[in-house]
Amino acid sequence: MAAFWEVLLSALAAVTLENVILTYAIGASTLIECAKSPKHLLSFGFFITEFSVLSSFLAYFAEAHIEGRWRVLLPSVYILCLGAVYIVTLVLMRIISKKYFKSLRKYVHLSAFNCAVLGCLFINGQGGQDLGTRLLFAAEVGVGFMLATYVLAINYKKLSSDKVPASFRGFPASLLYIGILAMIVYGLKI
Repeated sequence: MAAFWEVLLSALAAVTLENVILTYAIGASTLIECAKSPKHLLSFGFFITEFSVLSSFLAYFAEAHIEGRWRVLLPSVYILCLGAVYIVTLVLMRIISKKYFKSLRKYVHLSAFNCAVLGCLFINGQGGQDLGTRLLFAAEVGVGFMLATYVLAINYKKLSSDKVPASFRGFPASLLYIGILAMIVYGLKI
């Protein structure tokens, strides 16, 4: 019976990875979507940071109650924590201002189920860090993703201009640009 649950959870993890990470080009489509309208870039960064920090906070306390063979359920717990923060955020936004809710809800959706937020939860769950370290890492993920979106937004119009060949314009050029920037940042890190 235990093998059945391991297979089921592995299949669910594979589906999640395929849909969240591979289908959305490792978060690049979210970056590109937000780069198209940079006026909401700060809101997007705030939501990414909010979801990373609050979900990490909830996950920290949930992990304390899960031991032994039940740790295989942690990915589901992370998704439940993220879902709870997502629902509370939407409800609070709707209560506070219907005007802002209509204009920002798209960015709430893009932020909540972003691979950066899920990745943050999975990475935080791997080590035995204290709560402060986890929350700091989650805040760094949110701010870093916002900065990456800003860097892409700077050159998005140039990457989609008529000067770029038609077959390469838009998404393919943006992915190449993101890849080159990632190599530069990685080179600076070393």
